[in-house]
Amino acid sequence: MSNLFNFFTKPFILVANFTRHLLLLLIFLVILYFIFGGQTISIKDQTALVLAPKGYVVDQYSGDPTSQAIDNIRGTDIPETRMRDLLLAIELATEDSKISALVLNPDYMWGAGLANLREIEYAIDQFRAKSNKPVIAMATNLSQAQYYFASLADEVLMDPQGFLFLQGFGSYRNYFKDGLDKLGVDVHLFKVGEYKSAAEPYVRNDMSQEAKEAGLHFMNDLWQTYLTGVAKRRGLTVEAIKEIVDQQAKRLMENKGSVADMAVDSGLVDRIMKQSFMHKRIAEVSSFDDDDNHFRGINFEDYLRIKIPKITNNSKQIAVVVAEGSILGGEQSPGTIGGASTSALLEQARLDKSVKAVVLRVNSPGGGVYPSEQIRRQVDALKVAGKPVVVSMGNVAASGGYWISMTADSIWADEATITGSIGIYGLIMTYPELFNKLGISTDGVGTTKWIGAFNADKGLDPEFADLIQSNIEYGYQQFITSVAAARNLDVEMVDRIARGRVWTAKQAHDLGLVDNLGGLQQAIEDAAELANLSNEYQLAWVEESLGFTEQLFVDLMAKASEHIDISGNNNTLKLQKLLQPFTAELSLLLDAKPGEVQQMAHCMCELNYIP
Repeated sequence: MSNLFNFFTKPFILVANFTRHLLLLLIFLVILYFIFGGQTISIKDQTALVLAPKGYVVDQYSGDPTSQAIDNIRGTDIPETRMRDLLLAIELATEDSKISALVLNPDYMWGAGLANLREIEYAIDQFRAKSNKPVIAMATNLSQAQYYFASLADEVLMDPQGFLFLQGFGSYRNYFKDGLDKLGVDVHLFKVGEYKSAAEPYVRNDMSQEAKEAGLHFMNDLWQTYLTGVAKRRGLTVEAIKEIVDQQAKRLMENKGSVADMAVDSGLVDRIMKQSFMHKRIAEVSSFDDDDNHFRGINFEDYLRIKIPKITNNSKQIAVVVAEGSILGGEQSPGTIGGASTSALLEQARLDKSVKAVVLRVNSPGGGVYPSEQIRRQVDALKVAGKPVVVSMGNVAASGGYWISMTADSIWADEATITGSIGIYGLIMTYPELFNKLGISTDGVGTTKWIGAFNADKGLDPEFADLIQSNIEYGYQQFITSVAAARNLDVEMVDRIARGRVWTAKQAHDLGLVDNLGGLQQAIEDAAELANLSNEYQLAWVEESLGFTEQLFVDLMAKASEHIDISGNNNTLKLQKLLQPFTAELSLLLDAKPGEVQQMAHCMCELNYIP
């Protein structure tokens, strides 16, 4: 009897113990909050707003909200800075009388796409024009993306031991055909479009001539956009900067190996200063802090905590849904686009009566065809519901990224956005030769000739290969027909500019694939106009968020962490971020279910030489 009683009561005891421990932890954190919670951040007169992005500049944080928040407190997250936060801080500082200057510090920024950098550029130009306040950059080492960010300032200060290197844009990949042959792995590629090169590494040992031609075509246009932006702000010609880039080695030797001297001599940087003198220079346009050693400044994260507008229950909202990362099936955490999860966010916006229009912010190289189509159908459902949908393309919106965008009422993209790559492919790997080498054979019976058609241990039947290719061609025809209907173009014309070819948005605009050139803010204004909202609307970011209890718990942990070191080891974080494109590619290859050839609309067109 005793054992039976224990059997039924033990689970309840465990739950009670867990609840008690959780309550004790919450009480402990509340005590810490009341002990240390009195400290507040304030803004004094003559304060400089410091924009120092950490990690990668993104449209949306990666991972689920709870993990993001806890990892952020522990310091073990992969550093990311949301572009929207940078833009909002700049906008709020424009009319803030306590903010006297803007300071750009790119030292902690690991990377940013050119399209995102140009959106920040537009915001800083607006800040400068409306406020007449100075913008100063202070930097140590400057990669290509970091330099573009620093060049947005009126004056660029560089440490005498600093480093600067510009190398252009490019993309290099590993090719595996010979290696796979040695392993006895046969790769069967089915595609439409001679420029659809995403899966080339599995069937070739080098880049095809078509891929090289198309790649250089859009990369040269992108590089021209980069050079034009820098030249305009530095008072140089594009040709002069090209010459500086080509002659970096020679110029460095002429300056006795000093990169900082070379940068000033070339006109890329204004002044060489050690950090203490940088602070004195910035204090001239702000003030000295209380200790007189540093300029008076506030970083943009703290500034937003003080100044961010309170959310009201506005009945006229424009919803922004972010689609960032590779497109996979099912539910996916932010940073990856899920066919089900992203569709659910769009559905949420459709069912919300206060939402009058939707902006879909797309930053994706594509992925699976079916999850892409799931999301596109939700775009159509919003339009049927009478809610305009405007797409704002980020750094890349190609292949599946274009698929989910094509039926929107309006498509906006920056000149530096990578788009197009309209095409699909399928990939099957078989390894009968590998099994032969291992002395493994396969035999059996079936009721039809198709039994075992997908088995990797036997060769691919030619008739089955024809079946798959036919289905891939059907999918491609669906893609270009949908594009033609959505963009009011002729199908034959779409076929000519599609076939897997990648374009910059400037080129795509000329071809009719993109409606307007501009950034997120212009897309939001367009959505407001389409919904007849004028300026009477509130922006609502529709994304997975913390519940009330979770938010309370995280806030308490954050307050406690200001006084207790709960950080972890993050030595491998940058490596994880750098490997993301490869892990995404592997996920796409492995996402197909047994007995299925997954149609892929993925371009693998991110540039891996944009440091």
